[in-house]
Amino acid sequence: MIMEFQIKVLLVEDDSDLRDSVVEWLEIEGMNVIGVSTATDFYHAIARTHFDIAVVDIGLPDQEGYVLAEYIRSNTNMGVIILTARGAIEDKLKGYHSGADLYLVKPVDCRELSAVIVSIADRVQKCRNEIPVVTASWVISLNQWELSFSNYFRISLTLKELMFLESLAVSPGSPVKKKIILEKIYQRNDFYSSRSLDSLVRRLRSKIEQAGMNIPIKTVHSVGYCFAGDIILNEGDLDQ
Repeated sequence: MIMEFQIKVLLVEDDSDLRDSVVEWLEIEGMNVIGVSTATDFYHAIARTHFDIAVVDIGLPDQEGYVLAEYIRSNTNMGVIILTARGAIEDKLKGYHSGADLYLVKPVDCRELSAVIVSIADRVQKCRNEIPVVTASWVISLNQWELSFSNYFRISLTLKELMFLESLAVSPGSPVKKKIILEKIYQRNDFYSSRSLDSLVRRLRSKIEQAGMNIPIKTVHSVGYCFAGDIILNEGDLDQ
């Protein structure tokens, strides 16, 4: 199969035999493929590497593939293909509503899978080429308790807002578990601290929106929060 660029594919499939066979086939087709077995490994992979296409199973051991599809659609410009044994129309509709570009039911011919990956990757690449590149980053000033973006935006933060953003900035693009954030800010993990954190995030988003910006803080269902953009920690650490 002739491709204008090497397509990078992330396959999320907990069946090791199927995963290995699909990876092998796609590599023969000239693609760069990483296979993982869990949602956790998926998040780690996309934090380290840029992919063009994600092929996602629904029945993963730690999180449903629907959630991954929603995360991809909300936080990246990757194409999303759901590959699953669930063939009911309700499952298909849920998959498309979650953000899938295509919903394939197992068993699938690897030739078909390869063809649709190339088709979707080509469309994704064309869309990327039409989008101007933005190199500016969000910057957290730990000493001054400020959040800024390029030369256009600067806002003061409360201590808890600062600690929350610092937690996300440690691994931008990768979800941070809510438990970790709660223990950092409130030194406990219970119903009341969880509700307090939700309120803090709502207020922070609202404060930044009122100042004319949209901050890329994403809620990752059943996991926690993620900063889906470039962010820099500046001037020391609050824990020092």
